[in-house]
Amino acid sequence: MKKQIRTTLILTLDDATMSSFVPLLQKGVQVKAQLGRSMKHLLCEQYGVNPEYLTERIQTIFLDGKVVDNVETTTVKGGAIIALSAAMPGLAGATLRTGGLLAAFRDGLTHEEDLEAVDSHELGMVTVKLFNLLVRELGPVLLEKGVWVTREDAESLVKRWADTPLRAIDHVEMDGLKVSLEELAGLDWSGDSEYLLLRAVG
Repeated sequence: MKKQIRTTLILTLDDATMSSFVPLLQKGVQVKAQLGRSMKHLLCEQYGVNPEYLTERIQTIFLDGKVVDNVETTTVKGGAIIALSAAMPGLAGATLRTGGLLAAFRDGLTHEEDLEAVDSHELGMVTVKLFNLLVRELGPVLLEKGVWVTREDAESLVKRWADTPLRAIDHVEMDGLKVSLEELAGLDWSGDSEYLLLRAVG
């Protein structure tokens, strides 16, 4: 992240408005993470994903474009890009499945463990992308904890809400001050901070 984050936007939404985050979650949002820990630690300990959900529901995990087979030994570094997906159909889905029987057929797509990785316990940022069923199931979890998005993405969301009934967005707060949806839509989104912290509570 290149510039200091100076803006925090907090929203209270209904389920219908929460769906407007689907494109953003598929594109990827940045989250704060303890670096050098395992993928399992990141998802379960830091973000509260149930271990059974991780095993049974999250069928495919990509780390920097490579499939993760062992969530307990794969470590996450700062700037990493993590993509999570539920089961995908067909042979492609079976081949890309985390720890699947067809892992040997990936031909260079499997993430190799970094044997020199150090558990630094430092906080950093990673990008998380969600696909198919996980967008609606895990998306609210990430949004409630808070994600970092570009000002351009935030402005795009607000424009999408321009015709949303006010009852769909119960509360809007920017930098600790309550604002109306109309005021939010009328803001000048140019500024010296490239990212803002976005929290959405259903």
